Amino acid sequence: MAQKGYISEFMNGGRIVSHGKIESLAQGFKLPGDMLFSVYARPKSTGSNVDTVLSVKCYQDDDFSDAPVAFHDWSPMAIKEIAPNDEILTTCDLYWGSGTAVEAI
Repeated sequence: MAQKGYISEFMNGGRIVSHGKIESLAQGFKLPGDMLFSVYARPKSTGSNVDTVLSVKCYQDDDFSDAPVAFHDWSPMAIKEIAPNDEILTTCDLYWGSGTAVEAI
C-alpha cells in the first residue's frame, strides 16, 4: 500500500485522499492491489436520468452484479472492480476516488 503522508483514522474514514478519471473500461477497471474505491458519475449531457447502472464487484462480492450509481454524487459503495463496458463512457464521465494513497494505475 502506498504511503504518501499520515492520514489519521478519523480523516481516512469516508474521505477520498486520491482520485482520477476513468478513461477506458474496455478491460474493466480496478486499482492496484485490489484497493477499494468509490465512483462519481457525471453525465455528458443534460437529461432526466438521475442515475446509471454499472456492473461492479463490491468488497464482499465474488461476482459482478448491476448496481445503480447516482449522478453528481460519490457512490457509498466500496468497489473492488468495474466490469468491462466502454459504452457507458459515451454517456457519462466516471471518476474514481479512494481512501488510500494510490501511486500508479
